[in-house]
Amino acid sequence: MLLLVSVMALWREAAPEWADAQDRVRKIVAERLGEERAAEVPTGLQQVWVEALDRVDRCVTCHATIDWGPELADAPNPARSHPDIPWLAKHPIESYGCTICHGGQGAATTMADAHGEVAFWEEPLLSERRARPYGLEARELMEMACNHCHMHDAEVEGMPLLNAAKAFVVKKNCIRCHTLFGEGTTKAPDLSREGEKHPTAYHFPAGWRGPNSALAWHVAHFKEPFVLVPETLMPTFMLEGKQAEGLSLLVLSWRRQDLPAAYVPQPAR
Repeated sequence: MLLLVSVMALWREAAPEWADAQDRVRKIVAERLGEERAAEVPTGLQQVWVEALDRVDRCVTCHATIDWGPELADAPNPARSHPDIPWLAKHPIESYGCTICHGGQGAATTMADAHGEVAFWEEPLLSERRARPYGLEARELMEMACNHCHMHDAEVEGMPLLNAAKAFVVKKNCIRCHTLFGEGTTKAPDLSREGEKHPTAYHFPAGWRGPNSALAWHVAHFKEPFVLVPETLMPTFMLEGKQAEGLSLLVLSWRRQDLPAAYVPQPAR
């Protein structure tokens, strides 16, 4: 048994998963752009170290052509390049890395670990697979991560769900009952750091069939507050479309962030 374990360990070291991913990227690049371009695909472990954030992201080891632009915009992963969205230029990878926006475990070197599909990792990749059970797209789920920096901005390009949710909070004057960032009353819970609560802190009623997640709880609570908390003072707002999902993402984005001042937009004067 010891010999078998040793052999397996040596095999994994000699043929790591990320090396296979790089080979797949080269094959895709060769088929689409030729062997000469395929030779430009980096080899070996790659990483982005953002000193200001004390963050190491090795996502670019497998997603080795993420910055290749339109040439690989429709390629299959892991060769697909990053979508050309208007606000990407303001968030260069060398200054922000990957996981601050996308979630996941940046220092990992296997797909399962990197995407957060492991026990006790609470910041999984904000992917289509994770978004789908809530009727969301990955880009909508990622608005929650965007708001970690843009928490105090009333409106931000690329955050339509959370922009609408923030406007709703102001319109309904939620601080009449809740406390938010030092303002409001104590009739209802302080939500200023709601996003830090673990899912086990939420009570799911008997017969609950949805995911046991904080997001699922908040979506259900915004739609039918008395079902989740019978003694609640929360009114039923008769929400439409994705309003409940947007409000839930907003609430879960409220957490303490230890970010350098340069990463936090200054309020307009």
